[in-house]
Amino acid sequence: MTAERRPLRRPLRRPRFPAAPGWLSDPLAHRGLHALDGPRENTLEAFVAARDAGYGVELDVHLSADGVPVVHHDAALADGRALAQLGVADLPAHVPTLAAVLEVLARVPVMVELKQESLRVGALERAVAGVLDAHRGPHCVASFHPASIAWFARERPSTVRVFTLTDQDDAPMPRVLRERFASLRPLGLLRPHAISFDVRGLPTTATQRWREDGGTLTTWTVRDAATLAAARANADGMIFEGLVP
Repeated sequence: MTAERRPLRRPLRRPRFPAAPGWLSDPLAHRGLHALDGPRENTLEAFVAARDAGYGVELDVHLSADGVPVVHHDAALADGRALAQLGVADLPAHVPTLAAVLEVLARVPVMVELKQESLRVGALERAVAGVLDAHRGPHCVASFHPASIAWFARERPSTVRVFTLTDQDDAPMPRVLRERFASLRPLGLLRPHAISFDVRGLPTTATQRWREDGGTLTTWTVRDAATLAAARANADGMIFEGLVP
Protein backbone atom coordinates (compact mmCIF):
# COMPACT_ATOMS: atom_id res chain seq x y z
CA MET A 1 0.00 0.00 0.00
CA THR A 2 1.45 3.38 -1.01
CA ALA A 3 1.66 6.35 1.29
CA GLU A 4 -1.01 8.11 -0.76
CA ARG A 5 -3.53 5.32 -0.11
CA ARG A 6 -2.77 4.75 3.55
CA PRO A 7 -5.92 5.46 5.61
CA LEU A 8 -5.62 8.67 7.58
CA ARG A 9 -6.64 9.00 11.19
CA ARG A 10 -9.07 11.78 11.96
CA PRO A 11 -7.37 15.12 12.66
CA LEU A 12 -7.74 16.64 16.10
CA ARG A 13 -11.37 17.56 16.59
CA ARG A 14 -12.37 21.15 15.98
CA PRO A 15 -13.65 21.95 19.49
CA ARG A 16 -9.98 22.10 20.57
CA PHE A 17 -9.25 24.81 18.00
CA PRO A 18 -10.33 28.46 17.82
CA ALA A 19 -13.11 29.35 15.40
CA ALA A 20 -12.22 31.12 12.16
CA PRO A 21 -13.75 34.52 11.34
CA GLY A 22 -16.38 34.46 8.64
CA TRP A 23 -14.35 36.60 6.25
CA LEU A 24 -11.90 33.73 5.69
CA SER A 25 -14.63 32.16 3.57
CA ASP A 26 -14.55 35.17 1.21
CA PRO A 27 -12.25 35.29 -1.85
CA LEU A 28 -8.86 36.96 -1.35
CA ALA A 29 -6.84 38.43 -4.21
CA HIS A 30 -3.49 36.68 -4.51
CA ARG A 31 -0.85 39.40 -4.02
CA GLY A 32 -3.52 41.95 -4.87
CA LEU A 33 -5.25 42.49 -8.21
CA HIS A 34 -2.37 42.50 -10.68
CA ALA A 35 -1.86 41.89 -14.38
CA LEU A 36 0.93 41.59 -16.92
CA ASP A 37 0.24 45.14 -18.11
CA GLY A 38 0.06 46.45 -14.55
CA PRO A 39 -0.25 46.86 -11.70
CA ARG A 40 2.48 44.45 -10.60
CA GLU A 41 1.93 41.94 -7.80
CA ASN A 42 2.50 42.76 -4.12
CA THR A 43 2.47 46.51 -4.73
CA LEU A 44 0.37 49.30 -3.27
CA GLU A 45 -1.30 49.72 -6.65
CA ALA A 46 -2.36 46.05 -6.76
CA PHE A 47 -3.68 46.20 -3.21
CA VAL A 48 -5.66 49.37 -3.86
CA ALA A 49 -7.13 47.77 -7.00
CA ALA A 50 -8.29 44.77 -4.95
CA ARG A 51 -9.69 46.99 -2.22
CA ASP A 52 -11.59 49.14 -4.70
CA ALA A 53 -13.03 46.01 -6.34
CA GLY A 54 -14.32 44.84 -2.97
CA TYR A 55 -11.79 42.08 -2.27
CA GLY A 56 -9.48 41.35 0.59
CA VAL A 57 -5.90 40.40 -0.22
CA GLU A 58 -3.21 37.84 0.45
CA LEU A 59 0.36 39.15 0.56
CA ASP A 60 3.89 37.99 1.39
CA VAL A 61 6.34 39.45 3.90
CA HIS A 62 10.08 39.19 4.48
CA LEU A 63 12.31 41.05 6.92
CA SER A 64 14.61 43.83 5.68
CA ALA A 65 18.15 44.28 6.97
CA ASP A 66 16.92 46.90 9.43
CA GLY A 67 14.20 44.64 10.82
CA VAL A 68 11.18 46.01 8.95
CA PRO A 69 8.53 43.68 7.44
CA VAL A 70 8.41 44.36 3.70
CA VAL A 71 6.01 43.01 1.11
CA HIS A 72 7.59 40.88 -1.60
CA HIS A 73 7.18 37.26 -2.64
CA ASP A 74 10.76 36.17 -3.14
CA ALA A 75 13.63 36.54 -0.69
CA ALA A 76 15.56 38.51 -3.30
CA LEU A 77 14.79 41.23 -5.83
CA ALA A 78 14.83 40.53 -9.55
CA ASP A 79 18.42 41.80 -9.71
CA GLY A 80 19.51 39.19 -7.15
CA ARG A 81 19.91 41.46 -4.12
CA ALA A 82 18.62 39.79 -0.96
CA LEU A 83 15.97 41.64 1.01
CA ALA A 84 17.67 40.56 4.23
CA GLN A 85 20.74 42.55 3.19
CA LEU A 86 18.90 45.72 2.22
CA GLY A 87 17.53 48.44 4.44
CA VAL A 88 14.12 49.91 3.71
CA ALA A 89 15.73 53.05 2.28
CA ASP A 90 17.56 50.90 -0.28
CA LEU A 91 14.48 49.08 -1.58
CA PRO A 92 12.94 50.01 -4.94
CA ALA A 93 9.73 52.02 -4.83
CA HIS A 94 7.55 49.06 -5.79
CA VAL A 95 8.44 47.13 -2.60
CA PRO A 96 6.30 48.59 0.20
CA THR A 97 6.52 48.06 3.92
CA LEU A 98 3.77 46.04 5.57
CA ALA A 99 2.79 49.12 7.58
CA ALA A 100 2.29 51.15 4.39
CA VAL A 101 0.15 48.42 2.86
CA LEU A 102 -2.07 48.12 5.92
CA GLU A 103 -2.69 51.87 5.82
CA VAL A 104 -4.50 51.47 2.48
CA LEU A 105 -6.20 48.20 3.52
CA ALA A 106 -7.79 49.41 6.73
CA ARG A 107 -11.25 48.02 5.96
CA VAL A 108 -10.72 44.84 3.92
CA PRO A 109 -9.40 41.45 5.08
CA VAL A 110 -5.67 40.87 4.82
CA MET A 111 -3.85 37.53 4.95
CA VAL A 112 -0.19 38.13 5.81
CA GLU A 113 1.91 35.17 4.72
CA LEU A 114 5.20 35.00 6.57
CA LYS A 115 7.96 33.85 4.24
CA GLN A 116 10.01 32.33 7.02
CA GLU A 117 13.03 30.52 5.58
CA SER A 118 14.99 29.93 8.77
CA LEU A 119 14.71 27.06 11.22
CA ARG A 120 15.02 29.61 14.01
CA VAL A 121 11.93 31.78 14.12
CA GLY A 122 11.14 34.88 16.11
CA ALA A 123 12.58 37.98 14.44
CA LEU A 124 10.18 38.06 11.48
CA GLU A 125 7.24 36.97 13.60
CA ARG A 126 7.91 39.58 16.28
CA ALA A 127 8.29 42.37 13.74
CA VAL A 128 5.07 41.41 11.93
CA ALA A 129 3.20 41.13 15.23
CA GLY A 130 4.35 44.62 16.16
CA VAL A 131 2.88 46.04 12.96
CA LEU A 132 -0.35 44.06 13.29
CA ASP A 133 -0.80 45.19 16.88
CA ALA A 134 -1.60 48.66 15.54
CA HIS A 135 -3.87 47.46 12.71
CA ARG A 136 -7.60 47.46 13.44
CA GLY A 137 -8.83 45.92 10.19
CA PRO A 138 -9.61 42.20 9.74
CA HIS A 139 -6.41 40.22 9.32
CA CYS A 140 -4.67 36.91 9.84
CA VAL A 141 -1.18 35.47 9.59
CA ALA A 142 -0.38 32.45 7.44
CA SER A 143 2.71 30.35 6.87
CA PHE A 144 4.00 27.03 5.60
CA HIS A 145 6.41 27.09 8.53
CA PRO A 146 4.78 25.39 11.55
CA ALA A 147 7.10 27.18 13.96
CA SER A 148 5.84 30.55 12.72
CA ILE A 149 2.25 29.54 13.43
CA ALA A 150 3.29 28.09 16.80
CA TRP A 151 5.01 31.40 17.68
CA PHE A 152 1.78 33.31 17.13
CA ALA A 153 -0.23 30.68 19.01
CA ARG A 154 2.08 31.22 21.97
CA GLU A 155 2.90 34.93 21.80
CA ARG A 156 -0.19 36.40 20.09
CA PRO A 157 -2.98 33.85 20.69
CA SER A 158 -5.67 36.34 19.67
CA THR A 159 -4.18 36.71 16.17
CA VAL A 160 -6.01 34.59 13.59
CA ARG A 161 -3.65 31.86 12.36
CA VAL A 162 -3.82 29.95 9.06
CA PHE A 163 -1.56 26.97 8.42
CA THR A 164 -0.67 26.76 4.72
CA LEU A 165 -0.20 23.29 3.25
CA THR A 166 0.45 21.36 0.07
CA ASP A 167 0.72 17.70 -0.83
CA GLN A 168 2.31 18.37 -4.22
CA ASP A 169 5.74 17.05 -5.22
CA ASP A 170 7.05 20.52 -6.13
CA ALA A 171 6.84 21.67 -2.51
CA PRO A 172 10.24 22.76 -1.13
CA MET A 173 10.21 20.34 1.78
CA PRO A 174 11.00 16.64 2.33
CA ARG A 175 8.21 14.31 1.28
CA VAL A 176 7.86 12.79 4.73
CA LEU A 177 7.17 16.22 6.27
CA ARG A 178 4.85 17.22 3.45
CA GLU A 179 2.75 14.09 3.92
CA ARG A 180 2.71 14.39 7.69
CA PHE A 181 1.52 18.00 7.62
CA ALA A 182 -1.02 17.27 4.87
CA SER A 183 -2.57 14.61 7.11
CA LEU A 184 -3.51 17.47 9.51
CA ARG A 185 -2.55 15.34 12.49
CA PRO A 186 0.32 17.38 14.03
CA LEU A 187 -1.73 20.51 14.71
CA GLY A 188 -1.97 20.47 18.50
CA LEU A 189 0.77 23.06 19.12
CA LEU A 190 -0.32 25.30 16.26
CA ARG A 191 -4.03 25.49 17.03
CA PRO A 192 -4.81 27.15 13.69
CA HIS A 193 -8.08 28.94 13.11
CA ALA A 194 -8.10 27.67 9.54
CA ILE A 195 -6.20 25.62 6.97
CA SER A 196 -5.10 26.88 3.55
CA PHE A 197 -4.56 23.90 1.25
CA ASP A 198 -3.14 23.71 -2.28
CA VAL A 199 -6.12 23.51 -4.65
CA ARG A 200 -4.26 21.02 -6.83
CA GLY A 201 -4.58 18.38 -4.11
CA LEU A 202 -8.23 18.84 -3.19
CA PRO A 203 -10.11 17.01 -1.93
CA THR A 204 -8.21 14.85 0.54
CA THR A 205 -9.51 12.61 3.28
CA ALA A 206 -8.02 14.93 5.90
CA THR A 207 -9.43 18.17 4.46
CA GLN A 208 -12.88 16.63 4.10
CA ARG A 209 -12.83 15.49 7.70
CA TRP A 210 -11.53 18.87 8.83
CA ARG A 211 -14.57 20.53 7.26
CA GLU A 212 -16.94 17.86 8.58
CA ASP A 213 -15.68 18.70 12.07
CA GLY A 214 -16.51 22.36 11.50
CA GLY A 215 -13.10 23.59 10.35
CA THR A 216 -12.67 26.39 7.83
CA LEU A 217 -10.67 25.53 4.73
CA THR A 218 -9.41 28.07 2.23
CA THR A 219 -7.44 27.10 -0.86
CA TRP A 220 -4.77 28.50 -3.19
CA THR A 221 -4.15 29.47 -5.93
CA VAL A 222 -7.30 29.50 -8.05
CA ARG A 223 -6.34 30.56 -11.56
CA ASP A 224 -8.74 28.90 -14.03
CA ALA A 225 -12.15 27.29 -14.42
CA ALA A 226 -10.97 23.88 -13.23
CA THR A 227 -9.39 25.12 -10.01
CA LEU A 228 -12.33 27.46 -9.42
CA ALA A 229 -14.70 24.48 -9.60
CA ALA A 230 -12.46 22.48 -7.26
CA ALA A 231 -12.38 25.35 -4.77
CA ARG A 232 -16.13 25.84 -4.81
CA ALA A 233 -16.75 22.12 -4.31
CA ASN A 234 -14.11 21.38 -1.67
CA ALA A 235 -13.26 24.54 0.28
CA ASP A 236 -14.90 27.42 2.09
CA GLY A 237 -12.75 30.25 0.80
CA MET A 238 -10.16 30.79 -1.91
CA ILE A 239 -7.12 32.82 -2.87
CA PHE A 240 -7.52 33.73 -6.54
CA GLU A 241 -5.50 35.25 -9.38
CA GLY A 242 -6.27 36.20 -12.97
CA LEU A 243 -10.03 35.62 -12.84
CA VAL A 244 -13.19 36.88 -11.16
CA PRO A 245 -14.39 34.32 -8.60
